[in-house]
Amino acid sequence: MADCSESRKRKNNSSINDLNENDNVGSSKVAKMKTRYYQDSYLNYGFTFVDEKGIQHPRCLLCGDILSNEAMVPSKLQRHFQTKHQNANNKNSAYFRRLMDSQQKQAQLFMKTVSVSDKAQLASFEVAELVAMVMKPHTIVESLIMPACKIMVKTMLGDDAEKVISKMPSSNNTVSRRIEAMSSDINNNVCILLQTCKRFALQIDESTDISGKSQLLAFVRFSNGTEMLEQFLFCKELIETKGEDVFKHVYKFFSENDLLWEWCVAICTDGAPFMTGKMRGFTAFAKRENPNIITTHCFIHREALVSKMLGTELQSVLDQVFKTVNFIKVRPVKCRLFEKLCKDMGSEHYTLLMHTEVRSLSRGKGLSRVYELRDELCQFFLNEQANNEFATLLAAPTWCSKLAYLVDIFEVLNALNSGMQGNDSNKLSVTDKLQAFRRKLLMWTSEIETTHLICMFPRAVQADPGAVVLHDVIVKHLSQLGDNLQHYFPSLDIPWQ
Repeated sequence: MADCSESRKRKNNSSINDLNENDNVGSSKVAKMKTRYYQDSYLNYGFTFVDEKGIQHPRCLLCGDILSNEAMVPSKLQRHFQTKHQNANNKNSAYFRRLMDSQQKQAQLFMKTVSVSDKAQLASFEVAELVAMVMKPHTIVESLIMPACKIMVKTMLGDDAEKVISKMPSSNNTVSRRIEAMSSDINNNVCILLQTCKRFALQIDESTDISGKSQLLAFVRFSNGTEMLEQFLFCKELIETKGEDVFKHVYKFFSENDLLWEWCVAICTDGAPFMTGKMRGFTAFAKRENPNIITTHCFIHREALVSKMLGTELQSVLDQVFKTVNFIKVRPVKCRLFEKLCKDMGSEHYTLLMHTEVRSLSRGKGLSRVYELRDELCQFFLNEQANNEFATLLAAPTWCSKLAYLVDIFEVLNALNSGMQGNDSNKLSVTDKLQAFRRKLLMWTSEIETTHLICMFPRAVQADPGAVVLHDVIVKHLSQLGDNLQHYFPSLDIPWQ
């Protein structure tokens, strides 16, 4: 038994030694393996080569087979050629060279076609972005931009360039999809940033567009570590303007984009009851999700409320102005006649501006245009047989003086409102501007009460040089502005240095 075990051990050891010797032989073969390179004479066998990671592999021009680098020898290439392509035995190297050139041209054409297609897609996105930025209809690309581009390119560069331009997708649906894709990408990027910082402030506003539909706008402000960023978040159409409806839209957006209410540290609204109601307002529903949310009333909306209260006399002038403007603007014939009159009189402007309550700055611009065209309006209504009441008002010095003061004061208020807007605005900068405006009101009131000078209102000075009519009106209105400022911005009540 001992002899049998010893013989078995000797056999196992010998087999192990044989395996080791075979491994050494294989490794030596791998070490001695040569890398072969293509020769021009291989074209006689119908072969060219392809380069893969620095190693050349023979490729058959007839069947397209790619062989290993070890087959890069004449005998193996000839065997492949005679075995698979016996019908091409009578072909010479010139034939294979033409075949190789043809295949290379086809490959270049394919690459060119693919690159043109990629550029066409990129151009389509860029044009769609431009259409969205200027807020034009999506059909403008297909109906105007593309025909104009074809004409310009064909005239300047020729027919071939026109064919290349024609490859850009430009249909109405394509432009719409491009805009939606870019909007979705921006939305995803913003949500990723919000998920990273996990602290943001939300601003919600409801507005009515030109078609009469209610739109819910949401903006978000957050820090990316180095600076404060403000981004547009979403715009949703509202059927009913209720606090619950607003909350449902915001809650749905948060859920779809993995945003948590715990990350929302503050909400700023326009102060409307359905936004700030204690029981059914949007902020009430939001605080049920996160009781620590800080709610604020928008500075810009509060400033608009400050400037909205004018008093009986000035409000009457404002109402009469825009009643007259609407009388002309809603009648196309009146608009054309007034435009022709302005051109005949050499006026700088040919049309009046509409005023809307949604856009707070439109009052100042509309009043300024009426004041600049007061002579043309007076002449226009004198020619009107049915309505010449406004011509009588324009001829009255008292009424024109009040109009001049309204133009001046709204120019100041609009400048204040515009200065409070922008991405760089914050609570500190806006507070400084409001405090400066309050000091200005106190200084103006003191100046008018002591010297009866209203030089800070140039149009009012021109209409009423001695402040005979406007003295009491201006003092009363400036005092009212100060009271409204105190009411809507109580934090400004600090002792002046």
